Parts: sequence; C-alpha cells; structure tokens
Amino acid sequence: MKRVFTYIAICFLMSMGTELFAQNGGFAGAAFQSGFGPRGMAMSNAMGASTSEGIYPFYNPALAAVFQDEKQIDFSASSMDFDRIYQNLGAHFQLPPNAGIAFGLIRTGVKDIDARTLSGYPNGTFDIAEYQLTTAFGIRFSEKFYGGVGIKLNYANYHEELTPATAVGLDLGMLYQLSNVINVGITVQDLFANYTWNSGDLYGQSQSRNVVNNFPTRLKWAVSYQKEKFNLNTEYELQIYSSEVSTNEIFINGTGIPVSITNTETINTSSGNFKIGGSWLAHERFTLRAGYRLADTKTDGSNSLSAGFSVHLPFDRFSPSIDYAFIREPFGVSNFHVFALRLHL
Repeated sequence: MKRVFTYIAICFLMSMGTELFAQNGGFAGAAFQSGFGPRGMAMSNAMGASTSEGIYPFYNPALAAVFQDEKQIDFSASSMDFDRIYQNLGAHFQLPPNAGIAFGLIRTGVKDIDARTLSGYPNGTFDIAEYQLTTAFGIRFSEKFYGGVGIKLNYANYHEELTPATAVGLDLGMLYQLSNVINVGITVQDLFANYTWNSGDLYGQSQSRNVVNNFPTRLKWAVSYQKEKFNLNTEYELQIYSSEVSTNEIFINGTGIPVSITNTETINTSSGNFKIGGSWLAHERFTLRAGYRLADTKTDGSNSLSAGFSVHLPFDRFSPSIDYAFIREPFGVSNFHVFALRLHL
C-alpha cells in the first residue's frame, strides 16, 4: 500500500532554519537559511559585509573576491532536535590577479519519519533530504569595490513515490570598503528559484496539476565594523514571498448541470528580519562570538540568541581551527549545536 504524504508539510517545517521558523512557514528553500558554518551562525548570520572571519560567499557572492594567501576549506555538522540534519562543506580559491571563486554544499533533511497507511496503520519510516550546491565568483573592480555572482542548484527529495524537485537560483552581491574598518554590502539572493511538484503518481490521480513553490527573494543590507581583535556586524533582510491561492465556485448552467470554475490568484507578501553579531579575539588561540536576531520584525517572540567560539590550534601546517556555535531557535522551539573544522591549504 502506498505511503501517505500527510507528514511532508510537518517535516518541512521541522527542517526549516532559524531565520524562517517564525515567518511564513513552508516556503521553498527555508531549510537552507540556517546559515553556513558555526562562525556565521554564532553571529546570527549577519555576515553580508564581514571579511574578518574568513571567506563565506554563501552570504554575499562578492566576498569570493576577497584576497587571502591560502585556500580555505570548511567542514561542519549540526546536532539538532526532531531528527533534523544540517551539514556544510565549503572551499575558497583565488583566481589571480583580482578574482576568486568559492564552492559550497549544504545537506539538510529529516530522518525516521513515521509513515502511515490511509487507515492510519504504521507503514515503516522514511527520510526526506534537500541539497544545495553553490558556486560564487567575485571580482575586485578596485581596492574598495567588489562584485560577485552566485549560482545555486537545489534538489529536494521528499518521498520515494514523488519525483524529486530541482531549482536553480541566482545571487548578486556587492561589497564596498568605506574605510579601513567599515564595510557595507548589498545582496539579492534566490532570484528565479522555485520547486515544481506534481503528486499525480503518488495518489494515482491523472487530473493532478503542477504546483509551483517559489523561493522567497531575499534583499540584504549589511554593515561590518572590523578592528584587529574584534568586529561588529549588522544586517537587515527583507524577504519577498509569492504564492498562488486557488478558489472554486460552483455554477448551475442552463441545463441544470453544476459547473466548477477555478480562479487562481498570486499573493505577494513580505517580512523583515534584523541581525546583529560580533566576535572578539580574546587570545591568539581563542575567539568568542555572539549574536542576536529578530526572525520576523512583525512578530512578537521571534527573537533568539546565539553564541560560539573558535580554538585556533598551534599547528603551522593547515592552520586548523575548531569552531562551535550554540543557536536558540525563535520562540524557544529548540536549541541546536554546530561544529566545524577550518583548514588552510
């Protein structure tokens, strides 16, 4: 007997990141907004203009152009409630004389979901998974002005009897150094990305139509104040959502036969979130970080805190660091932990 798709919406909500949990839940791509690695996540992901914590074009593709002497490699994994998974892998390389390129991979999902038959009897368990492969290219137009473009390939597999969905998104970003200590960044993310679903094969209904779930378009304005031993980052993000709402009306025609007319309307909404985070190099081998965010500036109780640290190991080869972050999700739903290893090749 075929498995029921009832739990998919719940699983999607449980897999969502800290930024979207309090917002318009259920929009495509929400799971990827938890962030990229414990350094950014500990600082509430306010990283769109930050260059002091390493190179993370996930937040702004223009950051790929920032120069550094060595190749940066990051591996991270999370410990989360509700059987959720969140893992990152990233690498950054220079492209002489004035450009850079970065690659990233995110794996997220939910394990051991209870499957039921139409009658409610247990029918085993199943997993859902999403993957995002990112490529960002940045170029230094001058000593102060950087630009970048990123391509995201998204893949979602929610059920063995539902065809996986794919989506391609575009990121655009710029970074400008106002002074030796102040950077500003502007980013537009997830342009044109959407998942298209059709559950006809799952339910055996030939009349099923395609359902399109758009990723919210994300507009971000960021400022970073960076000194030798500490930095302070702030960011405001506006997310624009687009969804379809269908209504059915029944009419009786001249022959007395009822006729159903379906009207589809596109609804556009938006929400904003505010983030602030900072770090302090307390010792050459130890860095502290903390952050605060409002996941939805229009919703009470959506605020949350995060904190973390890095231990910079005393090895010249690879210059390794062990990173950690603790994140409290909005509304106190859950806490989770993130661990990472940073290497320089």
